[in-house]
Amino acid sequence: MFGIRDRRREVVGRCVVAIALTLIAALTGVDQATAAERGPRDITQDYFYVPLHSQEPYTSDVLGLEFAYDGPPRNAELTVDAAGIDGVAVVASGADGCRPRMPSFTCSKRLHPDSEGWNMQELKLRPAAGARAGDSGSLNYTLKPEGLPAVRGSLKVIAGRPELRVNESAALKTTAVGETFSVPIVIHNTGDVPARGVVLLIEGTADLSAATRHSNCRYSKDAHTIQCLLPDAVIAPGRTMRVKPVLRVEPSRAALAERLSYGAWSFHSPGRHPGPPCCVDDPDPDPGLTPGQGAPLSLTPDPTGGKGTTFTTTPEPTEVKVPVRNTADIEAIGAALRGNVGTTHRIRVGHRNNGPAETGEIRTVFIAPPGTEVIRAPYDPEAEEEMADQVCRTKNRGRSYTCSQYSEVGRKVFYEFTLRTTSDDTRSGCVSVSAWTGESAPGGTRVRDAEGSNDTAPVQVAENGTVSCALPEEDGSGGVGGWAVGTGVAALTGSALLVAGHRRRKASRSGPTSTPRWLTRLEREL
Repeated sequence: MFGIRDRRREVVGRCVVAIALTLIAALTGVDQATAAERGPRDITQDYFYVPLHSQEPYTSDVLGLEFAYDGPPRNAELTVDAAGIDGVAVVASGADGCRPRMPSFTCSKRLHPDSEGWNMQELKLRPAAGARAGDSGSLNYTLKPEGLPAVRGSLKVIAGRPELRVNESAALKTTAVGETFSVPIVIHNTGDVPARGVVLLIEGTADLSAATRHSNCRYSKDAHTIQCLLPDAVIAPGRTMRVKPVLRVEPSRAALAERLSYGAWSFHSPGRHPGPPCCVDDPDPDPGLTPGQGAPLSLTPDPTGGKGTTFTTTPEPTEVKVPVRNTADIEAIGAALRGNVGTTHRIRVGHRNNGPAETGEIRTVFIAPPGTEVIRAPYDPEAEEEMADQVCRTKNRGRSYTCSQYSEVGRKVFYEFTLRTTSDDTRSGCVSVSAWTGESAPGGTRVRDAEGSNDTAPVQVAENGTVSCALPEEDGSGGVGGWAVGTGVAALTGSALLVAGHRRRKASRSGPTSTPRWLTRLEREL
């Protein structure tokens, strides 16, 4: 009896296990099938404009039929039915070996995961003979992936293009720190069809931010990048509209010589380069931006019809200068050296921007003590050969050096020199500093320094030595009175320590640069 029961239990147990495994397999199969059947999704734009005239700058006559896909690589066929755009446009050619012909054709397509490929079929369109602005029709297409359901889509093809231009603006009047100011935006449609849906992109330098956040706009964390979507706005050809309410902007405590740009584009106007990071080809807001809560922006007819307004001539944004009334305390950092004639000394001189303004270029002039000669000066081997590209330059046979670069508020910047004492002259050298709104003179404007007493600092040879920041006159003997010129200029061809930041002279103020490898190596060698 017990043996039979045991065998029955064993059989029942096996059946239970088999049923469980069957259920697991079935469930797994269902999940796999569900995942596989999701297939690609059509994310092609809803409209495409075909230019009727010579191509505008940055516009395109290339349509992209685009699909989102996260599955494994898979072959597919794309069938395009162009009968609906007869008389409007002609599909002239296609990329990746696709050979279109009217009124319908099929292209072979390889699908890849979105992270590995770009699932788009490009087709070049041209207007049909006799097409007039505003003529439109439907382009239909079907994507059939192997082993997956077909995906069908359609878009409207329109003959003609909206071309939006914005008002150009001269430099705004000087404003005070923390004082909001208005930026009027006027939009004119120079195209031959209406713009249906408008996207605005406003960008300012780091020390400008939006004073009001509108509900149909999205803002970066610091609010100096703004994207606004007006999907229901319509601007007819030849019409001029104003953005209401007027954009309000506020400069921060560190603001000085700022810049602001703004532009406007119609939805579904692809091919612009460079363009906004969102919204033109696909009017979906950037997920990295935060929506505002204030009254939404809208467009109202301009009462003057744009009379007296100068508009941009390309789709590019316009840029406005924003001068801000501010000061910057630039503090000179000197040095000291002690030693007998013939000894060498490494010194560091430089500056510190104590703010509040974030300035442009800060110029440091180093005049070596008369009883010394410069035998090694800052040198960047990665810069161009011309002296003008070096962060520190000399034009008077090593008597003085002018070093220029950008630096942030609160940051100290040093330049390292190696000097040799040549005489018992104990007069001190000098460091003097000045800040500019852009590059230093003649291209920039000097920034007012409210604390002028620290704009100079000595480079001492003796504790009680006299200090002068004026270059001595040449004595007519080929040298300089009281100075030893020595090998100052020749030393520029050697290696020396250069404070990181030289590359920022030609870049925007976006933060400190990293120390180059050659500089780190030199620090160890020195």
